[in-house]
Amino acid sequence: MISGYFLDLIYYFVLGIAQLVGSFGDVVADNAITSSIVTFKSYYMSLADYLPLNTILAIVAFDLAFEGIYFIYKLIRWGYQKVPGIN
Repeated sequence: MISGYFLDLIYYFVLGIAQLVGSFGDVVADNAITSSIVTFKSYYMSLADYLPLNTILAIVAFDLAFEGIYFIYKLIRWGYQKVPGIN
């Protein structure tokens, strides 16, 4: 019951932020942003033969999976220590 209220509170908070941000209107991209993307692409294309994008994404995915599993492990250990009578 308390967790339901807590989740509703988070939901309405995120909904309010989304409506607030949505009321700002369109954001126009600056020339500096597009030129930086083009510059990054030119640097990446020179390295693409040695380090493909699939490899970079696989490394990032592996890191995120490892960190997620480690977080779940720490969460379980924390919950285990909260049980009375266990050190």
